[in-house]
Amino acid sequence: MAEEDLYGVLGLERGSSVAAVKQAYKKLAKKYHPDLNPGDKSAEDRFKKISEAYAILSDPEKKKQYDTFGRVGGQAPPPGYGVNFNGFDFEAGSAGGFQDLFESFLHTARSRDRVRPSKGQDLVFPVNLTLEEAYRGKKTHLKIRHLVSCSNCGGTGRLRAANAGPCRACGGNGKEDISQGPFSFSRTCSRCGGDGNEPGPVCHACGGRGVREAEDRVSVTIPAGVDTGSRVRLKGKGQAGLNGGKPGDLFIETNIIPDEVFHREGKNLKVTVPITIVEAALGARVEVPTIGASAMMKVPPGTSSGQVFRLKERGMPALRGGGKGDLLVAVKIVTPSVIDEKSKELLKEFEKLHPENPRQLNPDGKGSAHGYKAAR
Repeated sequence: MAEEDLYGVLGLERGSSVAAVKQAYKKLAKKYHPDLNPGDKSAEDRFKKISEAYAILSDPEKKKQYDTFGRVGGQAPPPGYGVNFNGFDFEAGSAGGFQDLFESFLHTARSRDRVRPSKGQDLVFPVNLTLEEAYRGKKTHLKIRHLVSCSNCGGTGRLRAANAGPCRACGGNGKEDISQGPFSFSRTCSRCGGDGNEPGPVCHACGGRGVREAEDRVSVTIPAGVDTGSRVRLKGKGQAGLNGGKPGDLFIETNIIPDEVFHREGKNLKVTVPITIVEAALGARVEVPTIGASAMMKVPPGTSSGQVFRLKERGMPALRGGGKGDLLVAVKIVTPSVIDEKSKELLKEFEKLHPENPRQLNPDGKGSAHGYKAAR
């Protein structure tokens, strides 16, 4: 470690704070922990370097010494480390050096991880819904494949007899004494994992994993108003926990299929309704589709194509209360097909009675006085 910058090992700028050191260590430890990378020697070596850097830079006094002199030596670690490295050669590669001691600490930490109950991972299960299903809510049944605790061994991975007795290696106290040169300390018993009881044979049902794969049928009620990305939580339906830990949760994540009639914008819905020229000019009452029913809307005389009207509380229900959104109705004037001479004559007569130029320009011909708008 003497030739490698400790801050660089943690991916930090030189002189970073202790808080930044701790945050970087947590992130890297999760990524390179040997238990998460079984058989990966490079990950284990990386984890060792990260831990060595953290042991120095997380201690304010050692950090100050390293920042000043570029190394740490001649000073004992703070209480709680369990071993005094005063005058010890951190670069020693011989038996009894720092490397061997670290291996022992690593073994202790990994043994402790095996016996400490840990919560299982959460699962995310995607579900497609139509817009109408999202509007009304839906109760459905799903088949979920996940890991459950092995009932044969109670999740321990071992079969234990009633008269197994205390562990032969540690005598039942869950710890074993280790000597490294002039140093002596205790670590978690490698035989019983700190439990203190004599371990039984490996469980044949789960192969010692403590979990098994299962397919369960779960019922879920998806509330009205969900949108794409909404999640419904089913507590305890995720992956099984380890060593008696609680199972994770199952999250049902909804995806709303695009609808052919309605476009959704949050709680509001948008729909385009065609109307005739006569309805636009004279006004009318037209039928407007809504989810589950229809509604009548008044079109005022002189309505233009593209004009938007709002029907209150005809949109989507709020997921967490607060009333429904609105339905935004955009009208589109449909030009009639003129196929006979009489209809043509009537339209020409109408044009004579109501002369109008919707494209009137300014006198200079460059600006719009009426009817022109920027394309969007």
